[in-house]
Amino acid sequence: MKASRARTSRTLGLRTIFWIVMAASLCTLSSAQASSPGQHHGNGQTASDNSESQHFFFGTSHDAKLGTLAWLFCLDKEHHKGEIFVPPRMIGFSELDLGENDGTLTFQSLDFFGKNYRFRGTLKSEEVTGEMQLIDAKSGNPKDKWQLTATQLPPESLRAERTVPARYSNVDYSTEGGDFTGVDIRFFSTGTGTTGMIVFYESYWGEPTLTPLALSGVETTKEAIGFNVEMPNGVARYHLRTTATGGLFNRDDITHEKGEKEIALKRSRVLTAVLGKKE
Repeated sequence: MKASRARTSRTLGLRTIFWIVMAASLCTLSSAQASSPGQHHGNGQTASDNSESQHFFFGTSHDAKLGTLAWLFCLDKEHHKGEIFVPPRMIGFSELDLGENDGTLTFQSLDFFGKNYRFRGTLKSEEVTGEMQLIDAKSGNPKDKWQLTATQLPPESLRAERTVPARYSNVDYSTEGGDFTGVDIRFFSTGTGTTGMIVFYESYWGEPTLTPLALSGVETTKEAIGFNVEMPNGVARYHLRTTATGGLFNRDDITHEKGEKEIALKRSRVLTAVLGKKE
């Protein structure tokens, strides 16, 4: 029993240290960002909104256990750098190879607490297609893989401060529980309409956590934004009633308890706000 309690104590201690390190990292990034006119990413790279060398791509993959996954990554051909969004932040690349003649594209993210992502495919006409793998950092072996199709986002999809595109979030770090809490929603405008992704850092209505999920069926009015999220047990429907500073978030396809309130979220620009920062 004493050995079991010791193991449990060590496990909880390591988990607490993990989230404390993450929170401290995000606070450092937030402070650096506030003092710089550019955008600071997870690997210390500074990105200006007007940078012509950096291109963001948004794509989706189907996962039988989780639903439709969302992928957001950035390629900087000029400086041979890149990043991929791994909740709760952007993670830099350890490798990037873009074939000039045949359009082949390979990249791998930096080790992120024992895991990294590796992509192999092609980049042609602003569209990326190929296979994304989740790699075990110790063994170097794939743990999971998905077919990915992504399209380059237009610059205005990231800069605007209107209702869409925008980020709506209440993500915070709980020192008491040692976890991130809240939900983060990001909308992107494309040539074919509005798309986006959602990350639940806590499960409000049974959703998978720490997993970027793609939005579909996005409908916008002056009063609200409605959208679907495909999950293994079916399609969930949500809405975000817009307010002067953000929105009120709720799920539409389930029965709510009497007196249950909508979740208040704050609006900010799509990529300049650092996850975990109190805004």
